[in-house]
Amino acid sequence: MASTSYTDSILLFGDSLTQAWSDGSLAQRMSEYYMRRCDIVNRGFGGYNSDWALPVFEQVFATKEAREKGYAQQVKLITIWLGANDATLPDTPQYVPADRYKSNLVKLVQLVKDPSSAYHSPETEIVLINAPPIIESAWVEARVEKWKSFGSEGPKPEQNRDKKVTKQYADAAIEVAKEQNVEVVDIHSAIIEAAGGEEAEQLKPYFYDGLHLTSEGYAVLFKALSSLIVSKYPELNPETMPMRMPHWADVDLANPNEAFEKVKKGRLAGEL
Repeated sequence: MASTSYTDSILLFGDSLTQAWSDGSLAQRMSEYYMRRCDIVNRGFGGYNSDWALPVFEQVFATKEAREKGYAQQVKLITIWLGANDATLPDTPQYVPADRYKSNLVKLVQLVKDPSSAYHSPETEIVLINAPPIIESAWVEARVEKWKSFGSEGPKPEQNRDKKVTKQYADAAIEVAKEQNVEVVDIHSAIIEAAGGEEAEQLKPYFYDGLHLTSEGYAVLFKALSSLIVSKYPELNPETMPMRMPHWADVDLANPNEAFEKVKKGRLAGEL
């Protein structure tokens, strides 16, 4: 991979688990981690499955032509975090069969990796993230509470998830990563390991509704993802990446514009 530049970004792509901007969420932690060094672009879409993610990806990921003309940033790394909604039970609208889920992940990866793709980006590293475990009882309780808050209209929500099925989809994402030779963060196993087991009481601190992560859950993910980045892609280690714009102490008070002009010239020359 080429060195990082002033116009680089990291793209977070997925469903509501990615979309979250709450305190301690993945987007918040990554933005702070890369502050003034690399833009973090959040493209999470709550409720989406991998079927819907495919056409959306083609709207949020710049084409090769757009990047070459300077119309878009260069994405140095993309996280693809899908599967939690695909893994709903077959009679739900978000359900995607496991084989098609795997095929969709492959298509997303190949949109970036395939030289014949309009979105081909050899400088973009790809990291898949699999579906985290779920707490079935907490999830159905949360659905019922939401139903009550809307005046109990319509049929009472029933369970639409199964933790064993979610595990199958989590394993499927790992299989795709191996087949496609891309990295993967196994957040499903990481949370169970951090919790010391997969019983509801053990997992409770990591989920606020049985499905979506708390700050503590995101902390597990961020630790795994940031460790992977530093290990596999050292050029994306924020501690060694140049800071965008000089540190205030490096600005000559008598001639401040000199420091900013130096940055501008370096950026135009492709050095930053």
